[in-house]
Amino acid sequence: MKKILVIGQDGMLGSELYLRLYNNSLYDVYKTTIETLDICNKEAVIDEVKRINPDFIINCAAYTNVDGCEVNFDLANSVNGIAVANIAEATNIVDATLIHISTDYVFDGKLPIDKAYTEDMKENPISAYGKTKYLGEQNASKAKKYYILRTAWLYGLNGKNFVKTMLNLSKSKDEISVVNDQHGSPTSTTTLCEIIEQIIEKKPEFGIYHSTNEGFTVWSDFTKKIFELANISTKVIPISSKEYKEMYPNSSDRPKNSQLLKNKLHSVGIFPKKWEEALNEYLKEELK
Repeated sequence: MKKILVIGQDGMLGSELYLRLYNNSLYDVYKTTIETLDICNKEAVIDEVKRINPDFIINCAAYTNVDGCEVNFDLANSVNGIAVANIAEATNIVDATLIHISTDYVFDGKLPIDKAYTEDMKENPISAYGKTKYLGEQNASKAKKYYILRTAWLYGLNGKNFVKTMLNLSKSKDEISVVNDQHGSPTSTTTLCEIIEQIIEKKPEFGIYHSTNEGFTVWSDFTKKIFELANISTKVIPISSKEYKEMYPNSSDRPKNSQLLKNKLHSVGIFPKKWEEALNEYLKEELK
């Protein structure tokens, strides 16, 4: 039986992942939350990891408020970047495998839209969030055995996310302006959980894996699909990133191209669902 520690169980991804693994008889699952473990405290991290002595440590803890990272950079950098070194060190002490969740924001998004990023392309984050997560990747790679899973546009049942925001806005608005020039893959937490489980079982070569749903879209078309599947009549007005920035001048810069190629996942026999299918399954639960 594999012993697994989920760090950040109280987050959107961690809560779903913990339950999923807990209900699988193959795993003996442990958890920490923001209340039970300060990942910025190295001694506390090492003590907890040594106490549990897991085979796998899955780090779902993160400061994910992208705009908030711009004004709370030190806190974001501590959680997303520096603390990951503590987890990697603890991982090595007990000879565990680290699975660390990262993001498309480690890229600057300047790649032509007819291309998509591979795992070996040069990182160049343009936002505070991206910079803190890139430091996290560098620190995660200090583990002797590690998987860094880069995901994007993540949404799930157990937290604030873009899909819920659009559903809520549609209740009071006849039309919503949404950016139409940022390209990426909406990804459900369920899909990411499935990928994580398969990584645990298949144990592919260590390294970075792009881990999103299949297919690419833009935020405005994503919103249109949400409303179509939820039978909502609110109109979506496509706007540019420049127009959005003029409306919300304190918002963080986002990559224009967040398209992540998943050939590396495919090469080890992992094939995520198309984003439209995953969204449809999510909405069936969310709208119950």
